[in-house]
Amino acid sequence: MPALDGALRPNRRLDDAAERIPVHAPGGIASGRDGLVVSSGSELHLLGGGSGKILHHAATEISCLVAVAGGIAFGCDDGSLAIIGGEFDGVAFLPQEGARCPTAMAGEGDILYVSHGSAQNPPSAWQRDLMERNASGSIWRLDLRSRKQQRIAAGLAYPAGLVVSGDGLIVAESWKHRIVLLDKTTGMLRRQIQGDLPGYPGHIGRGPHVGYVMTMFAPRNQLVEFILREDQYRCRMMAEVDPRYWVAPTYRSGRSYYEPLQGGGVKQLGILKPWAPTLSFGMVALLDQDCLPVDSFQSRADGATHGITGAVVHDGALYVASRGDDVVVRLDLGS
Repeated sequence: MPALDGALRPNRRLDDAAERIPVHAPGGIASGRDGLVVSSGSELHLLGGGSGKILHHAATEISCLVAVAGGIAFGCDDGSLAIIGGEFDGVAFLPQEGARCPTAMAGEGDILYVSHGSAQNPPSAWQRDLMERNASGSIWRLDLRSRKQQRIAAGLAYPAGLVVSGDGLIVAESWKHRIVLLDKTTGMLRRQIQGDLPGYPGHIGRGPHVGYVMTMFAPRNQLVEFILREDQYRCRMMAEVDPRYWVAPTYRSGRSYYEPLQGGGVKQLGILKPWAPTLSFGMVALLDQDCLPVDSFQSRADGATHGITGAVVHDGALYVASRGDDVVVRLDLGS
């Protein structure tokens, strides 16, 4: 298991953020034309001045969003995609075979690239997709003007982050704990950029300068890696145990006595053991132009900013969505 070292050395900078904005179950976050937009369940909220104005109410939970052509494109848990505002206001795409799990988007002019994490499960069932050890994700190219859709890559292990880089696509392949570069036209793998990451990489977006910002929505640990190799145990766990209590990574752990390893396994006299395996944490990494980590913002096992599902640079600050702790935090860059 890789250690947190170098630019990923442990710290509590997410918990020490300059501002914490309460938002229920924040998911995607984007810097739009009118301000900072964040999803909360099935709603899109405009943050700013503490207003929390509701921009849109979708039919199902919103799983990802991105700013495109002056508007906001978002994907939902039922697999549908839509755009509000901007040049393509009202454009929508219905789910289709192999494209029912939108996890990330990246816009470039009239083109919208969409990653679908799985062909079997919706975004909300990401833990099941990991436990089933699937690798059925795909990348699609959507022409917003002609409404044509084309699948350009398939067989990916839950692609959960996506950003355009020149003539390529940088993709976070979560279940393989790596970042890869794909050809933007053919979807062919050019090279692996980063491998054996200490967590499950998710959102990737443009960083504060010339690089990128990447989140990890959950940590890896030896216990989960062991469970993933024990097919009989894993199948019985999925069939017989409530998903909330699986031995699996999660956005937030430590809130129920029924969770695995509670009741003495991870705490003694009310204090978290330093060697206890953790199922959730907070991690945002700043990457340079070659996708090498240069800095990080973290929330440790006993922290209060877990389950990071999105991060975006807006008005000179870094805003981070913490799904596990119902908060968006603002970090002053350069501090």
